[in-house]
Amino acid sequence: MTAITRYKLRKVGKYALVTTVVAAAFVLFSGERFDLQIGAWALLGLWTGILEEYLFGRRFRSLAVPLQFLGKVLLVNLLTIALIALAFAVNSDRFAWFADDQPEKVQEIFLMAQLYKLMLRVMVVTSMAILVVQVEELMGRRMFLGFLLGRYERPVAEERVVLTMDLVGSTTLAERMGDLRYFRFLNTTYSLMTDAILRNEADIHKYVGDEVIFTWPMRIGVRYENCLDLYFDIIDRIALHENDLKREFGVVPQYRAALHGGRVISAQIGHTKRALELSGDVMNSVSRMLGLAKDMKVDLLVSAELLARIPTAGERFTIGPQHIVPVKGRRREVRVHAVERNAIG
Repeated sequence: MTAITRYKLRKVGKYALVTTVVAAAFVLFSGERFDLQIGAWALLGLWTGILEEYLFGRRFRSLAVPLQFLGKVLLVNLLTIALIALAFAVNSDRFAWFADDQPEKVQEIFLMAQLYKLMLRVMVVTSMAILVVQVEELMGRRMFLGFLLGRYERPVAEERVVLTMDLVGSTTLAERMGDLRYFRFLNTTYSLMTDAILRNEADIHKYVGDEVIFTWPMRIGVRYENCLDLYFDIIDRIALHENDLKREFGVVPQYRAALHGGRVISAQIGHTKRALELSGDVMNSVSRMLGLAKDMKVDLLVSAELLARIPTAGERFTIGPQHIVPVKGRRREVRVHAVERNAIG
């Protein structure tokens, strides 16, 4: 199973879980019995997740967030009503969704007060599910779970891999395009990165203007050379849409990157506006490595320390000669290598 498939299934599962929890709270406070209806609410969550992931997709992305939210809720409810009508039309003899009264014709369903009570509850439950999942996507899974569980209220030392990518010639591009067009250019480029990010199981730590920082737990980052493949998969993805980018913006973005790993400190900072920050020697080193990559005019620099944790890297990647990077505040230098991915076939 690919990482993208796992991501989609995990997202559908989130809808099922949130919907079931919210519906269970309704049942508990209404005094109703816990019976098979909880299973029906779980199915509604799966239905909502499937609609969101496989039907809605990015169709609402051009709308403002409140309109995205409202549009998805209304469509889920309309399609749920259509499903109820279809279930009755297919097998009206066994149609027993309403306990007090049973309709004889499809049209009668829409005259029943029970339908609107049910749909009101469906609207509230699906609204909560969509809201929670959208907030989780906005914050990022790591930040969202950390916030819920209080994991990063106090600084936590972790072993992580960090990849930072910087747009080449960003100042010139911004001046040429103008602020608004340049922002659309960045947003389009970041959207193109999505498949590569999912495939290589990366978390987006933050966007810093034209720079984007990715991170992995050490175990996941070095597994299958995920941390090395991400940069090259993103470059391939951009190359695949080269004509579209040239047609719309007149330029194809180029990125330089630095990759390092080791012990970092993760913690929430701020009070009125909270954020999850990474700090420590790895962050300082990877920033200095990115500067050296620009000076050397190489695409990707990787620390020798991280490459030592990926013994199979030489099978698919060409590792250049070693260079030494002096890092301010460190007692020792960082040893780095330029890395390129071998052509397949």
